[in-house]
Amino acid sequence: MHSAVHSICATGNKAIKTTANTADNPEQHNRSWQYLRLFNYYRGALSCFFLVLYLNGWTELFIRPEDYDPILFFLTSVAYTLSFILFTVTIYLHKPGLDLQVILQTCVDTVAIILLMHASGGVLSGIGMLLIINVSMTSLFLPRRTTLFLAATTSLALLGEHIYSQLMLPHYREAYVQTGLLGILIFSFAYTTSIYARRLRESEQIISERSRELRSVVQMNEHIIRNMRTGILVVDTDGYIQMANNAAESLLGHRHIPHHTSLKQAFPDLHARYTDWKANTAAVPVKPVQQSHGLPDIQPGFSRINPEEGNNSSTLIFIEDATQLNQRFQQVRLASLGRLTASIAHEIRNPLAAIQHASQLLDEAVQQGPDKKLTGINNTQAQRLNGVVENVLQLSRQQRGTPEAIELLPWLKTFREEYTSSKGLDLQQVRIQIHPADTRVLFDSSQLHQVMWNLCGNAVNHSNMDKRNIMISINGGESEESDQPFIDIIDNGPGIDAETAQQIFDPFFTTSNGGTGLGLYITKEVTESNRAKIRHIALPAGGTCFRIYFLQAPQNGGDTVAMLNSELSH
Repeated sequence: MHSAVHSICATGNKAIKTTANTADNPEQHNRSWQYLRLFNYYRGALSCFFLVLYLNGWTELFIRPEDYDPILFFLTSVAYTLSFILFTVTIYLHKPGLDLQVILQTCVDTVAIILLMHASGGVLSGIGMLLIINVSMTSLFLPRRTTLFLAATTSLALLGEHIYSQLMLPHYREAYVQTGLLGILIFSFAYTTSIYARRLRESEQIISERSRELRSVVQMNEHIIRNMRTGILVVDTDGYIQMANNAAESLLGHRHIPHHTSLKQAFPDLHARYTDWKANTAAVPVKPVQQSHGLPDIQPGFSRINPEEGNNSSTLIFIEDATQLNQRFQQVRLASLGRLTASIAHEIRNPLAAIQHASQLLDEAVQQGPDKKLTGINNTQAQRLNGVVENVLQLSRQQRGTPEAIELLPWLKTFREEYTSSKGLDLQQVRIQIHPADTRVLFDSSQLHQVMWNLCGNAVNHSNMDKRNIMISINGGESEESDQPFIDIIDNGPGIDAETAQQIFDPFFTTSNGGTGLGLYITKEVTESNRAKIRHIALPAGGTCFRIYFLQAPQNGGDTVAMLNSELSH
């Protein structure tokens, strides 16, 4: 396994290097053209400078009249300027190739500067020193051999110009030493700059490779973060969102969270949890954050990007779907509970059955008196204990639902007929209103029956009123905020106070002396196993309301249902 991993890593590194080397040439090529364009601007400034000197008559200030050839100086300056314009066009077109372009420019520079130097009195005019710059710049573009060849050619051209001037112009001053020294300087500078230019190119290549690898790693990290199932938010010290991945946007009910969005304004409940964490990182609430509009409950986690900076560091907020987390937790818990209840079935139910049977026999034998009362208490508590055992066994045997497309309205009408006839209620006591009437949901039909039976049973059992006065309303349809189907089960009972409402879904919590405290807990587990969500809604006018948010059933039916079943099986 480890060898395979190392092999994959080695292959990946090789691929990265190959890609970098392949892609680096165009990048370097473009950068060289940019350098050549800048150098051409220098040539243009130099040619214009010579033209300005001539047109303003400033050349007479540093050139002796007997050494000055104004016509040659002017024509050369004009030609040099025209060459600048021509090379500007060719550089823009990238034609001809880079190497040929540099060689042509160097040759033009050499000819132009030597002619200007000749028109100004030769080497002693100082114009020839410009050749050091022009020839040395070629080392940025050309190999060392080519640069040294051009430097040698330029030195020979200088020497040739001086020999020609001495032979053809008698008034020319002899300056063989200065010419030789200038040639040596040109060659030396060309050699030195070629060395540093080579090192510069190698450094640029290394930097380019490293930056490309870094960009690749950054892009890979961004891709991984974007496609993680865990939602991730990056929040700065001022509470503004710097980044949000796709999972976070989906869990928070947004198609896109813009950069620099205020966490407090966009998600106040999450911001409150974030503020509490910043105030005391050791005490992080474990309860999920409830969202409105049918969005899933979320379980946030917080981590500083740079812990050493304390509160001045940006924060990573990890967001998990609390329903999915609870499902995974319940799977582990139910697996352990199943093994436990297998032994409970034999260790408790059999002795309990014997106790119930003996109690019934004793109750038949005792006709009246204190013993009759005691046997009644014994029977009641034995039945209650048996109910607890049955509920626990039911919870352990709970099977994962098989979601199917259910049309709510006809299904609820069928359920109403069955429930009212079983409980001795009139049909008018259970009202149904679904809008739109064709609302479809994804849920296991038998488990939805179990959920509705438990919720309606709670409404009847805790009403504290005559059965004839009990009213149950089942309203639902599609939420306007989220287009998510839902139903509300509302009764006209006394309602649930705020303190009790926080515990009603906890196992073994009950306000009834005869209850087991597992009814609503099982209801919640069954609902969430179908990727639905149940909430208690406080009603200001009294009564109790339980809201169930469903998954939207697709119109095409089977394929999407099968996909959902596959997702739920993991």
